[in-house]
Amino acid sequence: MKRFSISSIVFIFLGILFFILNWLIEGYIEPIVLTGVIFILFGVVLSFIAIAKREKGSVKYISIATFFILLFLVIWFEPFQVLRMMTWFKNII
Repeated sequence: MKRFSISSIVFIFLGILFFILNWLIEGYIEPIVLTGVIFILFGVVLSFIAIAKREKGSVKYISIATFFILLFLVIWFEPFQVLRMMTWFKNII
């Protein structure tokens, strides 16, 4: 039963697609970035659920590694993206 492992990879991939879509579109569109962040976080949560349920395979670890690599790359190449998202979250709450 690899349902959570495969779902985590799918959501990580969708989140990456939304980040790429925002990068391709001229300007900065906050709902696209927010959707990408939500997909990525949901993928990580599903990966931790897969680890807790002790699903077979290493796909669950790949999605967690992808999350940290993607987080590092966003902070390294576009630190203002993180600052914008934090400010946007602060204004929502």
